[in-house]
Amino acid sequence: MCMRQRIASLLRVCSKSMSLEQGIQVHTAVVKLGYQFDMMLSNDLVDMYGKCRRMDMACQAFDKMPARNVVTWTSLMCGFLHQGSPIESLLLLCRMGFSNVTPNEFTFSTNFKACSFLGVLTNGMQIHGLCGKMGFEWFPVVGNSIIDMYSRCGRISEAARMFSIMPLRSLISWNAMIAGYALEGMGDECLFLFQEMQMQGEVPDEFTFTSMLKACTGLEAVREGTQIHAFLIAKGFPLSVQTIVSGALIDLYVKCGYLTEAQKVFNQVEQKSVVSWMVLILGYAHEGNPSEAMDLFRQLRKSSLRVDGFVLSSVMAAATRSSEGLEELQSSHGDDVGGNRDGDQLRTQGRRPPRIKVQKKTTTGGEV
Repeated sequence: MCMRQRIASLLRVCSKSMSLEQGIQVHTAVVKLGYQFDMMLSNDLVDMYGKCRRMDMACQAFDKMPARNVVTWTSLMCGFLHQGSPIESLLLLCRMGFSNVTPNEFTFSTNFKACSFLGVLTNGMQIHGLCGKMGFEWFPVVGNSIIDMYSRCGRISEAARMFSIMPLRSLISWNAMIAGYALEGMGDECLFLFQEMQMQGEVPDEFTFTSMLKACTGLEAVREGTQIHAFLIAKGFPLSVQTIVSGALIDLYVKCGYLTEAQKVFNQVEQKSVVSWMVLILGYAHEGNPSEAMDLFRQLRKSSLRVDGFVLSSVMAAATRSSEGLEELQSSHGDDVGGNRDGDQLRTQGRRPPRIKVQKKTTTGGEV
């Protein structure tokens, strides 16, 4: 293996492990060895800094490159998305439109995800139109991202249309469509799609089960939810470590009034999330069992999880049903309870792409 390949391998290891200090050392070696204008290594540097959440350094590496290819542009977009700056990814796509570099399927997929995070439909539709003209709409990674984008932007009919015309569907495609229906509260469609995917030989995974359990919760379909639970047990699914699936199962049982079953699942989970604690605590309070709710709260306080103001404000709903519990909360967390406004509220309730104009949502839901 030549020195150039070794350096590339080191940079990719640093990127995967998010080892910034080691990455900077490798970058220094790149310059000393005269590889600072090597496109492959420069692309790896952009990717590494992006994965390490140092977008300032990623942009510096990007700007110093005398020539860039589609990997360069897409790596920087992924970095912005990874950092939680989807608007910057879309702005970079606009800038790319004035270069001589053509987007590929990963460029489009990344920016559909950016539109999903922003929840701005206009940009997603613009990119979809461009994507279709360039022939990338039929790539599975693009189709899946389009389904997710339309679902998250509230256009479930468009997501379903994309799903129906996809020539090849993967498990990700099925999961994206089921999750979209669950997000819209369309539980019946979720159940139908869940049955259809199994008939076509797809094996559900944890993301499928999470969406399905959310759909059952919305429908209060405890029988179907229990069947999914039984299926998970029969297949040896590790509920004790799959906190997202177990959390969705706990939520289903609590919302349907099956607190005993919810408690059983809760007890099996090794690393309990704050959300699971709160769902069960409030479930007991809602069912008129404030003493059990406060007992769980005491256990939560003894755990390693942080009990912050948000948790306390949520527990207030349970504590107000029990004078003993309310006194305990005020004595142990008086300042947090007294000064938390959230608690008060809860107690009361192939061609050069054209330029794409990026739009933002205002706090009132409009666009600017």
